[in-house]
Amino acid sequence: MSKETLKILVAGSVQGNFKQLCTRVNNVNSKSGPFHLLLIPGQVIGDDVETWLGLRDGSFKLDVPTYILGATKQVHSPYFSHIVDGEVTENVTYLGRRGVYTTTNGLSIAYISGVYGDGMSNEPHCYTETDLNILQAQSSVLNGIDILITSQWPSDVLRYVKKPEFPVPDGIPQLSHLANTIKPRYHFVSGPYYERLPYRNHKILHEKATYCTRFISLGCAGNKAKSKWLYAFNYVPMKHVTDEELRKQPLETTENPYIEVEKEKNKEEDKKQQHFYSVGDKRKMTTAPGGTDGREKKKESCWFCLKSPNVEKHLVISVGGSMYLALAKGALRNDHVMIVPTNHIKCQQFLESSQQDDVEKFKRALRTLNRTSKKSTTVFFERSLSTSHMQIQAVPVPRYSVNDIKDVFYTFADKYNLEVQEIPADEDWKEMVPPGCDYFIAEFENQDKLVFLCSQKVRFPLQFGREVLASEELLNMPRRVSWKECKISKEQEEHDVKQFRKSFIEFDPFKVDDSDSDSD
Repeated sequence: MSKETLKILVAGSVQGNFKQLCTRVNNVNSKSGPFHLLLIPGQVIGDDVETWLGLRDGSFKLDVPTYILGATKQVHSPYFSHIVDGEVTENVTYLGRRGVYTTTNGLSIAYISGVYGDGMSNEPHCYTETDLNILQAQSSVLNGIDILITSQWPSDVLRYVKKPEFPVPDGIPQLSHLANTIKPRYHFVSGPYYERLPYRNHKILHEKATYCTRFISLGCAGNKAKSKWLYAFNYVPMKHVTDEELRKQPLETTENPYIEVEKEKNKEEDKKQQHFYSVGDKRKMTTAPGGTDGREKKKESCWFCLKSPNVEKHLVISVGGSMYLALAKGALRNDHVMIVPTNHIKCQQFLESSQQDDVEKFKRALRTLNRTSKKSTTVFFERSLSTSHMQIQAVPVPRYSVNDIKDVFYTFADKYNLEVQEIPADEDWKEMVPPGCDYFIAEFENQDKLVFLCSQKVRFPLQFGREVLASEELLNMPRRVSWKECKISKEQEEHDVKQFRKSFIEFDPFKVDDSDSDSD
Protein backbone atom coordinates (compact mmCIF):
# COMPACT_ATOMS: atom_id res chain seq x y z
CA MET A 1 0.00 0.00 0.00
CA SER A 2 1.44 3.37 -1.06
CA LYS A 3 2.11 6.13 1.43
CA GLU A 4 -0.71 8.17 -0.16
CA THR A 5 -3.30 5.45 0.54
CA LEU A 6 -5.70 6.24 3.36
CA LYS A 7 -7.71 3.75 5.39
CA ILE A 8 -11.19 5.23 5.87
CA LEU A 9 -14.25 4.18 7.87
CA VAL A 10 -17.78 5.49 7.30
CA ALA A 11 -20.75 4.79 9.60
CA GLY A 12 -24.46 5.45 9.11
CA SER A 13 -26.69 7.12 11.67
CA VAL A 14 -25.71 6.57 15.30
CA GLN A 15 -28.91 7.84 16.96
CA GLY A 16 -27.30 7.67 20.38
CA ASN A 17 -25.93 4.12 20.02
CA PHE A 18 -22.43 5.20 21.01
CA LYS A 19 -21.65 1.99 22.89
CA GLN A 20 -22.19 -0.11 19.75
CA LEU A 21 -20.35 2.45 17.63
CA CYS A 22 -17.29 2.65 19.84
CA THR A 23 -17.06 -1.10 20.40
CA ARG A 24 -17.30 -1.95 16.72
CA VAL A 25 -15.06 0.83 15.43
CA ASN A 26 -12.35 0.23 18.03
CA ASN A 27 -12.37 -3.51 17.31
CA VAL A 28 -12.07 -2.97 13.55
CA ASN A 29 -9.33 -0.44 14.09
CA SER A 30 -7.44 -2.84 16.35
CA LYS A 31 -7.66 -5.74 13.88
CA SER A 32 -7.40 -3.99 10.51
CA GLY A 33 -6.13 -0.49 11.28
CA PRO A 34 -4.94 1.94 12.06
CA PHE A 35 -7.59 3.92 10.19
CA HIS A 36 -6.98 7.56 9.32
CA LEU A 37 -10.52 8.75 9.96
CA LEU A 38 -14.17 7.86 10.54
CA LEU A 39 -16.99 9.82 8.86
CA ILE A 40 -20.58 9.80 10.17
CA PRO A 41 -23.03 11.41 7.71
CA GLY A 42 -26.21 10.59 9.63
CA GLN A 43 -28.05 11.56 12.79
CA VAL A 44 -25.74 11.30 15.79
CA ILE A 45 -27.94 12.17 18.79
CA GLY A 46 -30.79 9.81 19.72
CA ASP A 47 -33.97 10.26 21.71
CA ASP A 48 -31.98 9.72 24.90
CA VAL A 49 -29.62 12.71 24.93
CA GLU A 50 -27.83 11.29 27.97
CA THR A 51 -25.75 9.10 25.66
CA TRP A 52 -24.60 12.23 23.76
CA LEU A 53 -23.65 13.87 27.03
CA GLY A 54 -21.78 10.68 27.91
CA LEU A 55 -19.81 10.93 24.67
CA ARG A 56 -18.91 14.53 25.44
CA ASP A 57 -17.93 13.65 29.01
CA GLY A 58 -15.63 10.83 27.91
CA SER A 59 -17.78 7.85 28.88
CA PHE A 60 -17.48 6.59 25.29
CA LYS A 61 -14.17 6.81 23.47
CA LEU A 62 -13.28 6.36 19.81
CA ASP A 63 -9.74 5.37 18.81
CA VAL A 64 -10.16 6.77 15.28
CA PRO A 65 -10.38 10.54 14.49
CA THR A 66 -14.10 10.99 13.86
CA TYR A 67 -15.96 13.68 11.92
CA ILE A 68 -19.70 14.21 12.34
CA LEU A 69 -22.46 16.34 10.85
CA GLY A 70 -24.90 18.53 12.79
CA ALA A 71 -28.46 18.08 13.96
CA THR A 72 -31.20 16.71 11.71
CA LYS A 73 -33.90 17.57 14.27
CA GLN A 74 -34.67 20.95 15.78
CA VAL A 75 -34.65 19.53 19.31
CA HIS A 76 -30.99 18.53 18.92
CA SER A 77 -29.74 21.84 17.51
CA PRO A 78 -28.82 23.42 20.89
CA TYR A 79 -26.29 20.66 21.53
CA PHE A 80 -24.23 21.83 18.54
CA SER A 81 -24.55 25.60 18.94
CA HIS A 82 -22.00 25.89 21.75
CA ILE A 83 -19.29 23.65 20.28
CA VAL A 84 -16.04 25.61 20.08
CA ASP A 85 -13.72 25.07 17.08
CA GLY A 86 -15.63 21.91 16.20
CA GLU A 87 -14.24 19.91 19.16
CA VAL A 88 -16.93 17.68 20.68
CA THR A 89 -14.57 15.54 22.71
CA GLU A 90 -11.25 13.78 22.19
CA ASN A 91 -11.07 12.39 18.64
CA VAL A 92 -14.57 13.66 17.71
CA THR A 93 -14.98 16.77 15.54
CA TYR A 94 -18.18 18.52 14.43
CA LEU A 95 -17.54 19.65 10.84
CA GLY A 96 -20.06 22.49 10.87
CA ARG A 97 -23.04 23.70 8.86
CA ARG A 98 -21.49 23.19 5.43
CA GLY A 99 -18.13 23.47 3.77
CA VAL A 100 -15.11 21.62 2.45
CA TYR A 101 -12.68 20.05 4.91
CA THR A 102 -9.24 19.21 3.54
CA THR A 103 -6.98 16.93 5.55
CA THR A 104 -3.21 17.13 5.73
CA ASN A 105 -3.16 14.08 3.44
CA GLY A 106 -4.95 16.07 0.73
CA LEU A 107 -8.34 14.36 1.16
CA SER A 108 -11.18 16.79 0.33
CA ILE A 109 -14.49 16.19 2.12
CA ALA A 110 -17.54 18.27 1.14
CA TYR A 111 -20.34 18.22 3.70
CA ILE A 112 -23.70 19.77 4.51
CA SER A 113 -25.46 19.23 7.85
CA GLY A 114 -29.13 18.81 8.58
CA VAL A 115 -32.21 18.50 6.38
CA TYR A 116 -33.36 20.65 3.49
CA GLY A 117 -35.52 23.62 4.44
CA ASP A 118 -37.97 25.47 2.24
CA GLY A 119 -35.34 27.91 1.04
CA MET A 120 -36.36 30.53 3.58
CA SER A 121 -35.92 28.42 6.70
CA ASN A 122 -33.93 29.90 9.55
CA GLU A 123 -34.07 26.71 11.60
CA PRO A 124 -30.52 25.73 12.65
CA HIS A 125 -31.07 22.08 11.68
CA CYS A 126 -32.04 23.04 8.10
CA TYR A 127 -29.88 23.96 5.14
CA THR A 128 -31.07 26.21 2.31
CA GLU A 129 -30.36 27.05 -1.32
CA THR A 130 -27.84 29.61 -0.11
CA ASP A 131 -25.93 26.94 1.81
CA LEU A 132 -25.92 24.71 -1.26
CA ASN A 133 -24.74 27.54 -3.51
CA ILE A 134 -21.91 28.40 -1.13
CA LEU A 135 -20.83 24.75 -0.93
CA GLN A 136 -20.89 24.43 -4.72
CA ALA A 137 -18.79 27.56 -5.08
CA GLN A 138 -16.30 26.44 -2.42
CA SER A 139 -15.98 23.04 -4.09
CA SER A 140 -15.47 24.54 -7.54
CA VAL A 141 -12.28 26.26 -6.37
CA LEU A 142 -10.71 22.84 -5.81
CA ASN A 143 -9.61 20.39 -8.48
CA GLY A 144 -12.21 17.82 -7.51
CA ILE A 145 -13.97 16.51 -4.39
CA ASP A 146 -13.01 13.13 -2.96
CA ILE A 147 -15.98 12.53 -0.65
CA LEU A 148 -19.39 14.15 -0.19
CA ILE A 149 -21.37 13.37 2.98
CA THR A 150 -25.02 14.32 3.47
CA SER A 151 -27.64 13.16 5.95
CA GLN A 152 -30.30 12.88 3.24
CA TRP A 153 -30.51 10.99 -0.04
CA PRO A 154 -30.47 12.77 -3.40
CA SER A 155 -33.53 12.21 -5.57
CA ASP A 156 -33.42 10.02 -8.70
CA VAL A 157 -30.24 8.25 -7.63
CA LEU A 158 -31.83 4.88 -8.53
CA ARG A 159 -32.32 5.76 -12.19
CA TYR A 160 -30.57 3.27 -14.53
CA VAL A 161 -30.26 0.59 -11.82
CA LYS A 162 -32.52 -2.16 -10.50
CA LYS A 163 -34.72 -0.86 -7.69
CA PRO A 164 -34.11 -2.48 -4.28
CA GLU A 165 -36.87 -4.56 -2.74
CA PHE A 166 -37.04 -2.38 0.38
CA PRO A 167 -38.40 1.17 0.60
CA VAL A 168 -35.93 4.01 0.12
CA PRO A 169 -36.22 7.75 0.81
CA ASP A 170 -37.70 9.94 -1.93
CA GLY A 171 -34.58 12.07 -1.87
CA ILE A 172 -33.89 15.77 -2.29
CA PRO A 173 -33.56 17.21 -5.84
CA GLN A 174 -31.26 19.95 -4.55
CA LEU A 175 -28.80 17.29 -3.37
CA SER A 176 -28.95 15.66 -6.80
CA HIS A 177 -27.91 18.98 -8.30
CA LEU A 178 -25.17 19.36 -5.69
CA ALA A 179 -23.75 15.91 -6.40
CA ASN A 180 -23.97 16.45 -10.14
CA THR A 181 -22.22 19.81 -9.86
CA ILE A 182 -19.32 19.03 -7.52
CA LYS A 183 -18.89 15.43 -8.75
CA PRO A 184 -17.47 13.62 -5.69
CA ARG A 185 -15.79 10.28 -6.18
CA TYR A 186 -17.80 8.95 -3.22
CA HIS A 187 -21.16 10.13 -1.89
CA PHE A 188 -22.10 8.71 1.52
CA VAL A 189 -25.52 9.13 3.14
CA SER A 190 -27.45 7.56 5.99
CA GLY A 191 -30.59 5.45 5.54
CA PRO A 192 -31.13 1.83 4.55
CA TYR A 193 -27.95 0.06 3.48
CA TYR A 194 -27.55 0.33 -0.28
CA GLU A 195 -24.59 0.44 -2.67
CA ARG A 196 -25.39 1.77 -6.10
CA LEU A 197 -23.44 0.83 -9.20
CA PRO A 198 -20.93 3.60 -10.00
CA TYR A 199 -22.14 6.24 -12.43
CA ARG A 200 -20.12 8.31 -14.88
CA ASN A 201 -19.84 12.09 -14.70
CA HIS A 202 -19.50 12.75 -18.42
CA LYS A 203 -21.49 12.16 -21.59
CA ILE A 204 -19.84 9.58 -23.77
CA LEU A 205 -18.58 11.03 -27.08
CA HIS A 206 -19.75 14.51 -26.04
CA GLU A 207 -17.56 15.34 -23.06
CA LYS A 208 -14.03 14.61 -21.96
CA ALA A 209 -13.89 11.38 -19.95
CA THR A 210 -13.55 11.83 -16.21
CA TYR A 211 -13.88 9.77 -13.04
CA CYS A 212 -17.06 8.04 -11.87
CA THR A 213 -18.98 8.44 -8.59
CA ARG A 214 -19.97 5.74 -6.11
CA PHE A 215 -23.11 6.31 -4.03
CA ILE A 216 -23.36 4.40 -0.73
CA SER A 217 -26.05 4.54 1.96
CA LEU A 218 -25.36 3.01 5.37
CA GLY A 219 -27.81 1.80 8.03
CA CYS A 220 -28.15 2.81 11.66
CA ALA A 221 -25.55 1.61 14.17
CA GLY A 222 -26.70 -1.57 15.91
CA ASN A 223 -29.87 -1.87 13.78
CA LYS A 224 -32.10 -4.91 14.46
CA ALA A 225 -32.10 -5.99 10.81
CA LYS A 226 -28.32 -6.26 11.05
CA SER A 227 -27.89 -4.42 7.77
CA LYS A 228 -24.48 -2.99 7.05
CA TRP A 229 -23.77 0.23 8.88
CA LEU A 230 -19.96 0.40 8.91
CA TYR A 231 -17.99 0.67 5.67
CA ALA A 232 -14.20 0.35 5.40
CA PHE A 233 -12.12 1.07 2.33
CA ASN A 234 -8.66 2.08 1.15
CA TYR A 235 -8.49 5.31 -0.79
CA VAL A 236 -5.91 7.49 -2.54
CA PRO A 237 -6.93 11.19 -2.68
CA MET A 238 -7.45 12.60 -6.17
CA LYS A 239 -4.48 14.93 -5.89
CA HIS A 240 -2.19 11.88 -5.79
CA VAL A 241 -3.84 10.04 -8.72
CA THR A 242 -2.98 10.49 -12.39
CA ASP A 243 -5.68 11.57 -14.85
CA GLU A 244 -5.31 8.25 -16.64
CA GLU A 245 -6.07 6.32 -13.45
CA LEU A 246 -9.01 8.57 -12.59
CA ARG A 247 -10.60 8.06 -16.00
CA LYS A 248 -10.77 4.28 -15.65
CA GLN A 249 -14.41 3.15 -15.60
CA PRO A 250 -15.61 -0.12 -14.01
CA LEU A 251 -17.49 -2.38 -16.46
CA GLU A 252 -20.79 -1.93 -14.57
CA THR A 253 -20.69 1.89 -14.64
CA THR A 254 -24.06 3.46 -15.55
CA GLU A 255 -25.13 6.77 -17.02
CA ASN A 256 -25.51 9.74 -14.70
CA PRO A 257 -28.83 9.28 -12.81
CA TYR A 258 -29.35 13.02 -12.29
CA ILE A 259 -29.80 14.01 -15.94
CA GLU A 260 -33.59 14.38 -15.66
CA VAL A 261 -33.32 16.32 -12.40
CA GLU A 262 -30.90 18.70 -14.09
CA LYS A 263 -33.24 19.14 -17.06
CA GLU A 264 -36.06 20.15 -14.71
CA LYS A 265 -33.78 22.54 -12.85
CA ASN A 266 -32.64 24.11 -16.11
CA LYS A 267 -36.27 24.63 -17.15
CA GLU A 268 -36.95 26.42 -13.87
CA GLU A 269 -33.85 28.58 -14.30
CA ASP A 270 -34.90 29.45 -17.84
CA LYS A 271 -38.23 30.69 -16.51
CA LYS A 272 -36.48 32.76 -13.84
CA GLN A 273 -34.18 34.24 -16.46
CA GLN A 274 -37.12 35.77 -18.38
CA HIS A 275 -36.11 39.14 -17.00
CA PHE A 276 -38.63 41.87 -16.62
CA TYR A 277 -38.12 45.61 -16.28
CA SER A 278 -40.45 47.89 -14.35
CA VAL A 279 -42.64 50.16 -16.43
CA GLY A 280 -44.96 51.82 -13.94
CA ASP A 281 -46.68 48.94 -12.14
CA LYS A 282 -46.20 46.56 -15.09
CA ARG A 283 -43.29 44.32 -16.05
CA LYS A 284 -42.16 43.94 -19.66
CA MET A 285 -39.93 41.18 -20.89
CA THR A 286 -37.02 42.47 -22.93
CA THR A 287 -33.82 41.37 -24.47
CA ALA A 288 -30.72 41.64 -22.36
CA PRO A 289 -28.29 44.51 -22.76
CA GLY A 290 -26.17 43.74 -25.80
CA GLY A 291 -28.99 42.08 -27.73
CA THR A 292 -28.95 38.54 -26.29
CA ASP A 293 -31.98 37.01 -24.62
CA GLY A 294 -32.29 37.08 -20.83
CA ARG A 295 -31.60 33.42 -20.20
CA GLU A 296 -28.43 32.71 -18.31
CA LYS A 297 -26.29 30.62 -20.62
CA LYS A 298 -23.68 28.22 -19.35
CA LYS A 299 -20.39 29.04 -21.01
CA GLU A 300 -17.86 26.30 -20.58
CA SER A 301 -15.23 28.54 -22.17
CA CYS A 302 -15.94 31.53 -19.90
CA TRP A 303 -12.94 32.88 -18.00
CA PHE A 304 -15.05 33.87 -15.01
CA CYS A 305 -17.56 31.05 -14.34
CA LEU A 306 -16.20 29.14 -11.35
CA LYS A 307 -17.24 25.85 -12.96
CA SER A 308 -15.33 26.63 -16.13
CA PRO A 309 -12.02 24.84 -16.72
CA ASN A 310 -10.63 28.18 -17.94
CA VAL A 311 -11.12 30.12 -14.69
CA GLU A 312 -7.86 31.02 -12.92
CA LYS A 313 -8.72 29.71 -9.49
CA HIS A 314 -5.52 30.95 -7.90
CA LEU A 315 -6.94 34.49 -8.18
CA VAL A 316 -9.97 33.67 -5.99
CA ILE A 317 -9.89 35.34 -2.58
CA SER A 318 -13.28 34.48 -1.09
CA VAL A 319 -16.45 32.69 -2.16
CA GLY A 320 -19.84 33.49 -0.72
CA GLY A 321 -23.41 32.83 -1.82
CA SER A 322 -23.74 33.53 -5.53
CA MET A 323 -20.60 35.70 -5.81
CA TYR A 324 -16.87 35.42 -5.39
CA LEU A 325 -14.10 37.93 -4.82
CA ALA A 326 -10.95 37.69 -6.93
CA LEU A 327 -7.78 39.63 -7.64
CA ALA A 328 -8.17 41.56 -10.87
CA LYS A 329 -6.05 40.30 -13.76
CA GLY A 330 -3.65 43.08 -14.71
CA ALA A 331 -4.67 45.04 -11.62
CA LEU A 332 -4.14 48.78 -11.26
CA ARG A 333 -2.83 48.09 -7.73
CA ASN A 334 -2.13 44.87 -5.86
CA ASP A 335 -5.38 45.42 -3.89
CA HIS A 336 -7.55 45.97 -7.00
CA VAL A 337 -10.19 43.22 -6.83
CA MET A 338 -13.41 42.15 -8.56
CA ILE A 339 -16.83 40.93 -7.42
CA VAL A 340 -17.93 38.25 -9.87
CA PRO A 341 -20.95 35.89 -10.09
CA THR A 342 -20.09 32.22 -9.67
CA ASN A 343 -22.51 31.41 -12.52
CA HIS A 344 -22.79 32.98 -15.97
CA ILE A 345 -24.62 36.33 -15.62
CA LYS A 346 -23.97 39.20 -18.03
CA CYS A 347 -24.40 42.20 -15.75
CA GLN A 348 -26.08 43.59 -12.62
CA GLN A 349 -29.30 44.22 -14.55
CA PHE A 350 -29.89 40.46 -14.52
CA LEU A 351 -29.20 39.77 -10.86
CA GLU A 352 -31.95 38.44 -8.63
CA SER A 353 -32.45 40.19 -5.30
CA SER A 354 -30.54 37.53 -3.34
CA GLN A 355 -27.62 37.80 -5.77
CA GLN A 356 -27.58 41.58 -5.47
CA ASP A 357 -27.57 41.16 -1.69
CA ASP A 358 -24.39 39.08 -1.97
CA VAL A 359 -22.82 41.83 -4.08
CA GLU A 360 -23.68 44.45 -1.46
CA LYS A 361 -22.19 42.33 1.32
CA PHE A 362 -18.85 42.23 -0.49
CA LYS A 363 -19.07 45.98 -1.20
CA ARG A 364 -19.66 46.85 2.47
CA ALA A 365 -16.75 44.65 3.53
CA LEU A 366 -14.38 46.23 0.98
CA ARG A 367 -15.41 49.76 1.96
CA THR A 368 -14.72 48.97 5.61
CA LEU A 369 -11.37 47.32 4.85
CA ASN A 370 -10.12 50.16 2.67
CA ARG A 371 -11.42 52.89 4.96
CA THR A 372 -10.02 51.45 8.20
CA SER A 373 -6.86 49.67 7.09
CA LYS A 374 -5.75 51.69 4.07
CA LYS A 375 -7.24 55.14 4.75
CA SER A 376 -8.72 55.02 1.26
CA THR A 377 -12.08 55.53 -0.36
CA THR A 378 -13.38 52.70 -2.55
CA VAL A 379 -14.52 53.17 -6.12
CA PHE A 380 -16.59 50.42 -7.75
CA PHE A 381 -17.20 50.32 -11.47
CA GLU A 382 -18.87 47.96 -13.93
CA ARG A 383 -19.19 47.98 -17.71
CA SER A 384 -21.88 45.87 -19.42
CA LEU A 385 -20.63 46.74 -22.90
CA SER A 386 -18.52 44.08 -24.67
CA THR A 387 -18.60 41.64 -21.79
CA SER A 388 -20.54 38.43 -21.29
CA HIS A 389 -19.86 37.89 -17.57
CA MET A 390 -20.40 40.54 -14.90
CA GLN A 391 -17.32 41.99 -13.21
CA ILE A 392 -17.57 44.75 -10.63
CA GLN A 393 -14.12 46.29 -10.18
CA ALA A 394 -13.18 47.61 -6.73
CA VAL A 395 -10.21 49.99 -6.45
CA PRO A 396 -9.03 51.85 -3.32
CA VAL A 397 -8.20 55.51 -3.97
CA PRO A 398 -6.29 57.24 -1.16
CA ARG A 399 -6.74 60.79 0.15
CA TYR A 400 -9.46 62.02 -2.19
CA SER A 401 -13.05 62.89 -1.29
CA VAL A 402 -16.06 61.53 -3.16
CA ASN A 403 -16.65 64.90 -4.83
CA ASP A 404 -13.03 65.06 -6.00
CA ILE A 405 -13.33 61.66 -7.65
CA LYS A 406 -16.71 62.51 -9.19
CA ASP A 407 -15.20 65.64 -10.73
CA VAL A 408 -12.54 63.57 -12.49
CA PHE A 409 -15.22 61.24 -13.91
CA TYR A 410 -17.14 64.28 -15.19
CA THR A 411 -13.96 65.66 -16.78
CA PHE A 412 -13.38 62.44 -18.72
CA ALA A 413 -17.09 62.25 -19.62
CA ASP A 414 -16.76 65.67 -21.27
CA LYS A 415 -13.58 64.53 -23.03
CA TYR A 416 -15.47 61.67 -24.73
CA ASN A 417 -18.86 63.44 -25.06
CA LEU A 418 -20.56 60.84 -22.85
CA GLU A 419 -24.03 61.11 -21.38
CA VAL A 420 -23.99 60.81 -17.59
CA GLN A 421 -26.66 60.64 -14.89
CA GLU A 422 -25.92 61.10 -11.20
CA ILE A 423 -28.02 58.79 -9.03
CA PRO A 424 -28.30 59.45 -5.27
CA ALA A 425 -27.65 56.55 -2.90
CA ASP A 426 -31.32 56.12 -2.01
CA GLU A 427 -32.51 55.70 -5.63
CA ASP A 428 -32.49 52.55 -7.77
CA TRP A 429 -30.05 53.16 -10.62
CA LYS A 430 -31.39 50.19 -12.58
CA GLU A 431 -34.63 52.08 -13.16
CA MET A 432 -32.62 54.73 -15.02
CA VAL A 433 -31.19 52.31 -17.60
CA PRO A 434 -33.52 51.71 -20.57
CA PRO A 435 -34.16 48.08 -21.53
CA GLY A 436 -31.57 46.80 -24.00
CA CYS A 437 -29.10 49.61 -23.30
CA ASP A 438 -25.51 48.91 -22.30
CA TYR A 439 -24.09 51.03 -19.51
CA PHE A 440 -21.09 51.94 -17.37
CA ILE A 441 -21.63 52.62 -13.67
CA ALA A 442 -19.28 54.04 -11.05
CA GLU A 443 -20.20 53.86 -7.36
CA PHE A 444 -18.55 55.79 -4.55
CA GLU A 445 -17.98 55.57 -0.81
CA ASN A 446 -21.30 57.28 0.00
CA GLN A 447 -23.09 54.95 -2.48
CA ASP A 448 -23.86 57.77 -4.91
CA LYS A 449 -23.52 56.58 -8.49
CA LEU A 450 -22.69 57.92 -11.92
CA VAL A 451 -24.38 56.04 -14.77
CA PHE A 452 -23.12 56.41 -18.34
CA LEU A 453 -25.43 55.13 -21.07
CA CYS A 454 -23.67 53.64 -24.07
CA SER A 455 -25.07 55.33 -27.16
CA GLN A 456 -24.58 54.23 -30.75
CA LYS A 457 -23.80 57.84 -31.59
CA VAL A 458 -20.66 57.93 -29.43
CA ARG A 459 -18.10 55.17 -29.10
CA PHE A 460 -17.71 54.33 -25.41
CA PRO A 461 -14.04 53.79 -24.38
CA LEU A 462 -13.72 50.26 -23.01
CA GLN A 463 -10.97 51.25 -20.55
CA PHE A 464 -12.92 54.26 -19.26
CA GLY A 465 -12.95 53.22 -15.59
CA ARG A 466 -9.26 52.39 -15.50
CA GLU A 467 -8.38 55.55 -17.44
CA VAL A 468 -10.16 57.77 -14.92
CA LEU A 469 -8.65 56.11 -11.86
CA ALA A 470 -5.15 55.85 -13.37
CA SER A 471 -5.17 59.54 -14.32
CA GLU A 472 -2.70 62.04 -12.87
CA GLU A 473 -5.54 63.58 -10.84
CA LEU A 474 -6.12 60.33 -8.89
CA LEU A 475 -3.71 57.34 -8.80
CA ASN A 476 -1.23 58.98 -11.18
CA MET A 477 -0.33 55.82 -13.08
CA PRO A 478 -1.29 56.62 -16.70
CA ARG A 479 0.82 53.77 -18.08
CA ARG A 480 -1.42 51.24 -16.34
CA VAL A 481 -4.63 52.06 -18.22
CA SER A 482 -4.53 48.81 -20.22
CA TRP A 483 -4.73 45.68 -18.10
CA LYS A 484 -2.58 43.86 -20.63
CA GLU A 485 0.31 46.18 -19.76
CA CYS A 486 -0.04 45.27 -16.07
CA LYS A 487 0.32 41.51 -16.24
CA ILE A 488 2.46 39.88 -13.57
CA SER A 489 3.68 36.33 -13.03
CA LYS A 490 1.41 33.67 -11.57
CA GLU A 491 3.74 33.47 -8.57
CA GLN A 492 3.29 37.20 -7.91
CA GLU A 493 -0.48 36.87 -8.34
CA GLU A 494 -0.57 34.03 -5.80
CA HIS A 495 1.48 36.16 -3.38
CA ASP A 496 -0.86 39.16 -3.81
CA VAL A 497 -3.94 36.96 -3.27
CA LYS A 498 -2.43 35.51 -0.09
CA GLN A 499 -1.61 38.97 1.27
CA PHE A 500 -5.03 40.39 0.42
CA ARG A 501 -6.80 37.39 1.96
CA LYS A 502 -4.92 37.96 5.22
CA SER A 503 -6.07 41.57 5.43
CA PHE A 504 -9.62 40.78 4.29
CA ILE A 505 -10.44 37.79 6.46
CA GLU A 506 -11.70 39.76 9.46
CA PHE A 507 -14.06 41.73 7.17
CA ASP A 508 -15.15 38.79 5.00
CA PRO A 509 -18.98 38.58 5.24
CA PHE A 510 -18.91 34.95 4.14
CA LYS A 511 -16.27 33.78 6.58
CA VAL A 512 -17.57 30.69 8.39
CA ASP A 513 -16.41 30.22 11.96
CA ASP A 514 -17.04 26.49 11.67
CA SER A 515 -13.91 26.28 9.51
CA ASP A 516 -15.14 25.47 6.03
CA SER A 517 -11.67 24.56 4.91
CA ASP A 518 -9.28 23.13 7.40
CA SER A 519 -6.54 20.66 8.01
CA ASP A 520 -6.07 17.80 10.42
